[in-house]
Amino acid sequence: MNITLIGPGRVGTALAIAFSDSGHRMLKIISRTPEKASMLADIVKCEYGTEHRIPPESDVVIISVNDDSLTSVLDKIDVPPGTIVAHTAGSVGLNVFNEQFTHHGVFYPLQTFTMGREFDFGSIPLFVEANNEKTLEKLESLAATVSNNIHHIDSDKRRYLHLAAVFSCNFVNHMYYAGKEIAEKAGMNFDVMIPLITETLEKASDMGPEKSQTGPAIRNDKKTIEKHLDLLSFSPDLQGMYREISGAIINKYRGVSHE
Repeated sequence: MNITLIGPGRVGTALAIAFSDSGHRMLKIISRTPEKASMLADIVKCEYGTEHRIPPESDVVIISVNDDSLTSVLDKIDVPPGTIVAHTAGSVGLNVFNEQFTHHGVFYPLQTFTMGREFDFGSIPLFVEANNEKTLEKLESLAATVSNNIHHIDSDKRRYLHLAAVFSCNFVNHMYYAGKEIAEKAGMNFDVMIPLITETLEKASDMGPEKSQTGPAIRNDKKTIEKHLDLLSFSPDLQGMYREISGAIINKYRGVSHE
């Protein structure tokens, strides 16, 4: 397919490279920051620009910008009736298109992306949605060229999925950061926590997170919890977070045997 990308951020860059590596033709990279557009265009061998002029031969236009900018970007572009316009936002539905385009949809990769990190795009879950069957088939066909993990869900379900990703990725990473700060109080680097983190993830994957919870809160070990809260006196924010999450775990597993 001939593809134009708007928004060469972390998601857009990963997608453009994956498309190019899979044999698709990247026509143009569009960004309000010419340096970003130029860097990605050099990698995928295409033109770039800051104006939202879409090459008429584009089969698909992928818009990968932040949610707040999506509507304004859509208002700036004009495409032929046969061109598909799709956004990559997990928490935005089809209604954002407001019937501006004959063929429109969503192309949402469920993954965290960081510039410069290598990853296996073929294993990333891709969630597609479209306003009609023909468009859906084309987006699914495009998705299948870059991933072996394709799903079709509607906007309402995808919003829950995006929320689940925030809990499972963004919030968990913030906990890692908290753990790093606390480990440093013991004079230790964060890498001492890696085996624990790895086993926790593998156990949750094998058993399910509901069956792999451990720690003082699930036992309602009030003495240990109070000792931990006292140790956290250096950070009221961490104290509050510890108290809130411990309370949530206690409530979740109340009455459940932990033998």
